[in-house]
Amino acid sequence: MASHLNQYGEASLNNFSNGPIGTSKEHKQTFCASEENVSSSSEASSPPKSRGFWNNIQRFIWDDPDKPKHEKRFLLKLDVFLLSYTCFAYFCKNLDQANISNAYVSGMKEAIGMEGSDLTYASSVFTSGYVISQIPAVILVTKMRASYVIPTLEVLWAVFTFCTCAVKTVPQLYAMRFLVGLCEGAFFPVIMYLISSWYKKDERGKRVTIFYSTASFAGMFSGYLQAAAYTNLDGVRGMEGWQWLYIVCGIISLPVGIIGYFFLPDFPENTRAFYLSKDEAQYARQRLVDAGYKPLGASAWTRTKIFRILASWQFYVLSAGYFFVQSSYPNAQPFYALYLKSTGHTVYQRNVWPTGQYAVGVVTQLVAGMLSDSPLLKGARWQALTVMQGGSILACIVLAVWSVPNGLRYACFYISYMSAGVPGIYYSWFPDLMPDDHEMRGFMTAFSNIFSYVNQIWYQLTFWRTAFAPRFHIAFVATAVFGVVLILTALGMTYLQSRDERKRKVDPAQTVEVAIV
Repeated sequence: MASHLNQYGEASLNNFSNGPIGTSKEHKQTFCASEENVSSSSEASSPPKSRGFWNNIQRFIWDDPDKPKHEKRFLLKLDVFLLSYTCFAYFCKNLDQANISNAYVSGMKEAIGMEGSDLTYASSVFTSGYVISQIPAVILVTKMRASYVIPTLEVLWAVFTFCTCAVKTVPQLYAMRFLVGLCEGAFFPVIMYLISSWYKKDERGKRVTIFYSTASFAGMFSGYLQAAAYTNLDGVRGMEGWQWLYIVCGIISLPVGIIGYFFLPDFPENTRAFYLSKDEAQYARQRLVDAGYKPLGASAWTRTKIFRILASWQFYVLSAGYFFVQSSYPNAQPFYALYLKSTGHTVYQRNVWPTGQYAVGVVTQLVAGMLSDSPLLKGARWQALTVMQGGSILACIVLAVWSVPNGLRYACFYISYMSAGVPGIYYSWFPDLMPDDHEMRGFMTAFSNIFSYVNQIWYQLTFWRTAFAPRFHIAFVATAVFGVVLILTALGMTYLQSRDERKRKVDPAQTVEVAIV
C-alpha cells in the first residue's frame, strides 16, 4: 500500500498517523482550530441547530445548514472546482456525442451519402471505441494522476471533433466517431469514480445528478446550436451548417480540457489541488473513513481481489442493472426529430422542439437528486429511481400504441425522457453498495458502463434501427419492458444492500477501520 501511494512523492496511508490525524476526533479538533480559530472541543465548535423556515428548506435542496463552517467551506471549494469542471467537461462530452444526430437531420445525411441504417452503424462504431478505454482508465488513474489522463483525452476528442467537419464519406465518419468514442470512453467512469470518492452519502446524490444533468443540457444546446449554425453559418466559407456544428463544438471543448489540468483534484489520498490546504486534504480522507468507506490503496490490485470481485453479487447485478438503465431510456435514436422530419416540419423545428425532452430530464433528475439526499429519503435511491422510470414506462406504452390523439403523442414524446435522471441516481448508489473496497467501486463503475454499451450494440440494431422510423413500435415496447425489469432490479439491490449491512454489523472483519492507520 505504501508503495502504491509513494509514487506521487507523498506520504502513504500508513504514515498518516504521523501527521495531524491520529484519530477522527483529533483531526476534527485540529482542523477546526486551524480553520475556525475556535475551541478544540466539539461542543464549542459545533454551531447551534438551525430551525428556521429557510434552513429547513435548505436541508431538502442542498446540504444540512448545521454542518460546521470548515466543512461548508471545504464542500464549497469542491463544488466550485471539482463539480464545476466535471459538469462543463461532461457537457462537452455529450455535446460532441449528440451532435451527430443534429447534423444528420440538418444535411449531413445527404452531403456524405448516408443511407438506410448508417446512423445506427455510426452509433455502434462510436460505442465500440467507447468501451475499449474504460477499465484500463479506472485502473490507470489509481497509478497515475487523473488530472493528467482525463484532460489529455478531452483535448484529443476536441481535435477529432474538429476533424469530423471535413469527412466526405461514410467510412471517414465511422473512423472519426471511433476515435471520439475511444477518448470519451474513459471520462465518465473515471469522473464518476472521483466524485464518489470525495462526497458522502447525504451529499452525493444531488451532485451526481447535477453532473449527469449536463448531458441533458448538452442535448438541448446541441439542438439550439445546430439551428443557429444552419440559420447563420450555412454556406459561410463554403461549408454547410452541419460542418460548422462540429467546429463550434470543438471550440467549446478544447479550453475546458485545458482547465482540467488545474481543476481536477485527483483522489483525496493523493490530491495536490492548489485550492485545498494540507489540513483540508487530510480532513477529506478522514471524514470518508469516518463515514464507513475504505481509502484508496487499502486493498491493492491482486489476483485474489479480481476473483473476489468476479464472485460478488455486485459484479452481476450492477452491470446487468445498468444495461436495464440504458435500455429503458429511449435515447438510442432521435425519434422525435425523425418524426418531425417525416411530417414535414422545418429544420429549425426538428432541432429545437426536441430540446424540450432534455428539459424534462433536467428537472426530474435534479428534483430526484435533492430528495434522495434529503431528510425525507436519507440517501435511499430506489424511490426516486422508481418514480422517474415509471413516468417513462407509461409514456413509452402510449407511443408503442401510437394510434392516440396527436396532443397525447406529443406529450409522451416529452414525458418519455423522465428516465434521463435514472443513471445519475443509479451511480450515486454505488459507494454505499461497496463501501469496503475503493478500487472495486471504480472497476464496477467502468464495467457496468462497458457491459451496458456492449449490449447496446445488439440492442440498438435489434430495436432502434433507423429504418424503423418514425414509429419505432418494437423499440418503445422493449423500452417499457426493460423499465419494469429495472424497477424490480432496484428493489433486489435494496434487499442485498440491507443484507450486507447486517453482515458487517455482525462480522467485525467486514467493517471499515475507524481511522486511517
